[in-house]
Amino acid sequence: RIGISLVLGAMLGFLAGVVGIGGGIYLVPLIVILGLGEMKEAAAAGAVFILINSTAGLIARAGAFEFPTDIILPLGLSVLVGGLLGSWLGATRNSARALQRILGVIILAAIILLARRLLFSG
Repeated sequence: RIGISLVLGAMLGFLAGVVGIGGGIYLVPLIVILGLGEMKEAAAAGAVFILINSTAGLIARAGAFEFPTDIILPLGLSVLVGGLLGSWLGATRNSARALQRILGVIILAAIILLARRLLFSG
């Protein structure tokens, strides 16, 4: 289990760095699908993974002087507030089944939007 986690983490970290999207978006469904944890455990692991990858990306961009503070600071504050509220609701109010359904809808929407962009953009 630790070996799978290490390999999966390295691959997802690399993919997240290349694509520029926090690897938690890939990690959470894989943890559940591979049976490495329950939905709430997967969500918690995904949050930590996203934090680590996002911090690494932020440091890399700040070093390259590509840090638009007029966008990042207000967005970061609103994400923090939303994340705290969402985490509280997920931990105390929603069942694991409800979280799986929410995640499924989000992933399906992302697939549809990505497919639309790939198929119909010039």
